[in-house]
Amino acid sequence: GVRGAPMTAAAAMLGSSMTTAASLATLPPSMLASDEGSERLSHKEVEQRRREKAKQYFDELRALLPCGAESKFDKNTILQNTIAMIKQLQAELDYHRELKGGAKRAGNLPTSHDYRVSFDASRQPLCFCGLDGGVWQCNPALAGLLGYTKQEAESLNLHKCTSPSDSDASSQHWQRLITSGMCNSSFYCHLIRKDGQQMMVNVDLNLMHRHNQPYCFCVAINPTS
Repeated sequence: GVRGAPMTAAAAMLGSSMTTAASLATLPPSMLASDEGSERLSHKEVEQRRREKAKQYFDELRALLPCGAESKFDKNTILQNTIAMIKQLQAELDYHRELKGGAKRAGNLPTSHDYRVSFDASRQPLCFCGLDGGVWQCNPALAGLLGYTKQEAESLNLHKCTSPSDSDASSQHWQRLITSGMCNSSFYCHLIRKDGQQMMVNVDLNLMHRHNQPYCFCVAINPTS
């Protein structure tokens, strides 16, 4: 309840800025020039002011993203990460509403237990990892893919399961998400199973934030063959 308000404000602020920036491109020159009174601006001046205003909005969005103020994101990346952040804030808000609502929840909305059951039942290999790559929780599909029991897999570190030939490149993807403010990344590497065999997989990293700081990774792993 206490955290819900600032998250709602943040989401609203991000959404409002994104909408305003996107709508700038459609404003007629006459509206952009209206603040000049009767003084008529040339087309070049109007277009320059429109670009400056759009840049201002994108700079504001960049500053709101984790590590965004120091980043050099292009406009598409700014919008992509803004949308991802709004979705994450909304998910957190829905979670806290669920806790606060208790028995008043609508019966057709999924509970935390429902999400847990879905996580375990999914055939998509999934896990939650700490920022150091240590597995916090995994589903049976991921444990089976790596040849471990679920209990064994939840004591693994995915960095140590990565083939030495791919280790440096893989670590760079993980670290880049933590330091750049981006929310997701996908790359290929070889993982080492319990039996010592190596398999080529596609790793989909999704960085989760808490209190606007990197918190953990949701990882999906797909074998390529």
